[in-house]
Amino acid sequence: MAGRQSGNQVKAFYLNFVNVATGRWAISLPSVTTALPFCYFFALEREGSLDTGSLGTHLMIVSAGQLTSVLYIFIAQAVLLSSRNERKQNLFICIFVWFSAGLVAGIVSDLYAYYVLNGESYLLNRVASSLFTTGLALGLVAYWFGTLHKVRVERDALEALENLLAIDTSQLNEDQLNTRKIAIQTLQGTLLPRVLQLQNLTSGLQQYGSSDSLTAALRELDLRAQELLNSLKSNLSLLSNSSSILNATARDKFSTVKLMSGPFPRELSVGTSFILLSLGALIGQSSRNGLIGSLVGILSSVLISFLLFLLISLGKRVNLLRTGWFNFASFLAVYIVQYLFALSTQAALENPYAPWYSSLKVICGVYLASMISTLVNEQRTSLAKLGSEGAIRRAQIARMSTSNENIKELTTSTVFGVIQGQIAGVIMALNVLTDNRGLATSKRDLSKFIEDTNLLLGQAIQEIQQVGLKVHSR
Repeated sequence: MAGRQSGNQVKAFYLNFVNVATGRWAISLPSVTTALPFCYFFALEREGSLDTGSLGTHLMIVSAGQLTSVLYIFIAQAVLLSSRNERKQNLFICIFVWFSAGLVAGIVSDLYAYYVLNGESYLLNRVASSLFTTGLALGLVAYWFGTLHKVRVERDALEALENLLAIDTSQLNEDQLNTRKIAIQTLQGTLLPRVLQLQNLTSGLQQYGSSDSLTAALRELDLRAQELLNSLKSNLSLLSNSSSILNATARDKFSTVKLMSGPFPRELSVGTSFILLSLGALIGQSSRNGLIGSLVGILSSVLISFLLFLLISLGKRVNLLRTGWFNFASFLAVYIVQYLFALSTQAALENPYAPWYSSLKVICGVYLASMISTLVNEQRTSLAKLGSEGAIRRAQIARMSTSNENIKELTTSTVFGVIQGQIAGVIMALNVLTDNRGLATSKRDLSKFIEDTNLLLGQAIQEIQQVGLKVHSR
């Protein structure tokens, strides 16, 4: 089960990488500009480990390679990735452009050092270092920029939907007010007078019961009429006092996103830090100390990642995660641990970094990884919040729409439907049995007639209560 879940996560990451890194951000000015300083820095480190002269010589060698690489990227993206703004590109073509740019940088740097500066040739070392540094850097920045672009597009789409829902809500609120007003006017002007008339008739008939069965039937008839009156008044009261008006304002839910806690990113990253530190260790140490240096660098990445995991767990336990001083203490702990690790492994390496410099590099890697993770996580959190609030608003709109339909149904039933017909039929029948003074005109036993009248009233009460329940069951 765990293996299947891990496989699904890897597959999901791969599909997401292909989706976001092979579009318009496969190669772009922001992504190249972001990757260039890292490529330049690692190239300078490489030249320093090769002992090819002064810092000025190193700068010339590296600048020649990096400038030619940027020119090559400009030409390659125009030829091979010209349609990236319209559709996704082939992943292997993108990988070819990313890594071939590093290949060009390494070859040109070596040619410039050998033929122009009359230095020694380290073709294999320079090509290998530039190949992986530039290829991985361009791939990573394409993934990050593509991810942020995807989140931004989805956010804009949901914000547009939120604005449309706000318009629908405003129109629905207006419709609700008008529908409720019409329903109240209709109930008060059409149905209420008839119910009051019916209640007066039934009350007047009770004194004319000539038998126990007729007296009971007349009493039941009066109770039914009173119940109908109470049901009608209850619906009028609920309609008059209802305040089911939704908020129609489209709020900006991304204005509160906070990326920093003081000078530090809000979130500490374990996974992203491990990736960046491992790549940096492989690229930086392989040219300085070979396989042993790479293994030491990987071990350092594991150690720092585990330390970050412990710090995050501690921060959650004491509820101090994402606070400025806790992040400061965490970065200080990373610096100290890396300093001690670099100091203890110097004897195993031919050309080790100074402990303070190694610690500073690790701090920069963790800082950069945490900044990227904070940005992505905060935007995704805001996106999820906007989506959930949009779903809530859509559910509220659906309920209010149903309520409006039920109020209209109540109005229609009052004016044209069975409620009006049933009450009118009862009043007409009772008027036939009474004169203007409310005296019964027939001396026969009216129990059966009164029972039928009660049945009609019961149906009218049931109808108005059912429609009222629909109106107020939001």
